[in-house]
Amino acid sequence: MRGKPYEFTDAEIQYIISNWGKESPHSMKKKFGCTWYAVCKIAEEHGLEIPKSKEWTKEEIETLKLLSDKYHYSEIAKIMNKTENAIYLKARKLGITLIQDRRKWTEEEETLLSDLWGTTSIETIAKNMKRTVFSLKVKAVRMGLGPMIRNNYELITVSDMCDLLNVTRDRITTTWVDLGLNLKKKRLTNNMTYYVISWNDLMDFLENNQNEWDSRCVEKNMLGIEPEWLKEKRIRDIKENPLWYRKWTEEEIKQAGNLFESGKSYVEIARIINRSEWSVANLLRNMGYSYMLPQFWKGKELKYLRENYENMTYSEIAEVLGRTSKAVGAKAEELGFQKRLIRKRKNDESNG
Repeated sequence: MRGKPYEFTDAEIQYIISNWGKESPHSMKKKFGCTWYAVCKIAEEHGLEIPKSKEWTKEEIETLKLLSDKYHYSEIAKIMNKTENAIYLKARKLGITLIQDRRKWTEEEETLLSDLWGTTSIETIAKNMKRTVFSLKVKAVRMGLGPMIRNNYELITVSDMCDLLNVTRDRITTTWVDLGLNLKKKRLTNNMTYYVISWNDLMDFLENNQNEWDSRCVEKNMLGIEPEWLKEKRIRDIKENPLWYRKWTEEEIKQAGNLFESGKSYVEIARIINRSEWSVANLLRNMGYSYMLPQFWKGKELKYLRENYENMTYSEIAEVLGRTSKAVGAKAEELGFQKRLIRKRKNDESNG
């Protein structure tokens, strides 16, 4: 018996429209808890082109075989710039066993890991047990086998950093890189590269940027034998979360207000400014936005803006749609209409 069709909210529909082409339908369906087809149906109803599956090249197939013994299939998807679903289905078709998460450890595996830990390289153990190097290190810590053996594995991937520190990939590759995180490209094939960092560089960054991460999200000894600065940070973080109570700058406060007035949700603002959703909500409430809710753009409103932005002013469009001129201008700029309008005005002036 078929389940009840998923009903999208206006905010979810707007998210699909705004991020179509930037984020895969597979990622969106995981975000909303619906099917791939449900996401594509919404996109199709709003005139967006549905992505078509791409043929696998011989080089890609060989790359998949090479990576299947070393990396989790989600990491392979990021390295090869494909969806997790595409990787999973292709591997299944080729009879390749992938490293997957949430696979329970058996007593035999725990015994084997205990026997081999410290005597055999982690890479060899991971290959034989069809698990990631990172998952073995986590299991070893939980089993009390000792701190991570850095001599056997000097590099850590961005995906492993996300799991280890409980931070988002975007935070690592944008904010942290801007702060000096020494990510390095590692070439896989002539056309494929991915980012890694050495343990020493990661530890130096974490020590010098302690307000950028919360030690309570990291299990004890997961970073090896803990230095004094980390022990002191754990004590501080118990009293105050560094990510929640970082002081807002005047620029951030102004940006949050502008984003909210342009129709962005708390979640979207938090992602853009790199703050928690709770922190954004608290700030906006203190700014006097307690009883205001962001108005998400509906398909018919976007259509009206698209059809009339060249012949009407933002104020006129705002009056028809019941929005502010600022919100209309922000949405036009987001959709790329503003640049076209400026170019048209310049042409009119030169012709006049």
